[in-house]
Amino acid sequence: MAPRLVVLALVLVTMAMTELRFDWVEKTVGAYLVTTNSQRPKSGTIWEQGLQTDSARQTLAQFADQRQNMQREVRQATSMGQVMANIDEGRGAMISADHFLALYLKLPPVLSHEIVSPYTLLTLTNSGQWQRTFLERQDQQLLIYMLDAQNQVVYRLNIGSVLLGYIERGEVAIKTGLDQLSDFAAHIYPAERFFSVLNTLPEEVRKGVVAHPEDLLRITGHIRRIGISESALGDVTDLGFEVESLDGLKVILVQGVRDDVRRLQQALDGGSAFGWPWTGEGRP
Repeated sequence: MAPRLVVLALVLVTMAMTELRFDWVEKTVGAYLVTTNSQRPKSGTIWEQGLQTDSARQTLAQFADQRQNMQREVRQATSMGQVMANIDEGRGAMISADHFLALYLKLPPVLSHEIVSPYTLLTLTNSGQWQRTFLERQDQQLLIYMLDAQNQVVYRLNIGSVLLGYIERGEVAIKTGLDQLSDFAAHIYPAERFFSVLNTLPEEVRKGVVAHPEDLLRITGHIRRIGISESALGDVTDLGFEVESLDGLKVILVQGVRDDVRRLQQALDGGSAFGWPWTGEGRP
């Protein structure tokens, strides 16, 4: 064999052995590719996969930030309407049982009782199981899950879109009739009789029942009936004025002083507001 071929063969064998041991060819090629990376076109399967990965990471980071912001807004909410307004469709948020209870108690009873009975909440509170509350928007409704310490559901509520809208907007006029509001169902009176009896009471009592009668005079439509709530929140009791207009029925909520409202109710039920028999003409 020619000496030149022998030398070439030895060189090739040496290069192969050193490559197997030190990977110097791969390192040299890699270093070259690094220096020319900025000049090469951004294409190819690996590049596209990397781009998709970066995009997914950015999307997840944005989603996490949005969720943290929503959760923070919900936890800082001071009304049930604020909580509901900050929860987007298909999203959920967690608050403590005490926070939910505090927001519930701020609602007018005519609205809060439509969400859940206070007797149910008493049972849940005193059972010791209810620890936190998860709220989730789904199909234009709000699902509320009362959870225990292990996040097991102990009670579930469903707020429909109509009631949800009233609570979010903080409205005190509800597009329905008194018969559909359970809090008023037991004590509903014709408007003519209600105002006739109210007019026989002393001025300070009338003001305690309806502090701003001019607001009722501004109503567009005809007041048909008045309902008196069965329950009271502190020193106030809700009254519902059912109004019939071209838009249909609605109930306007007004709060009155509890004791004055009860005196009027006693007179409306045929008793005495002040200890004398009711004659329909005031004090005998």
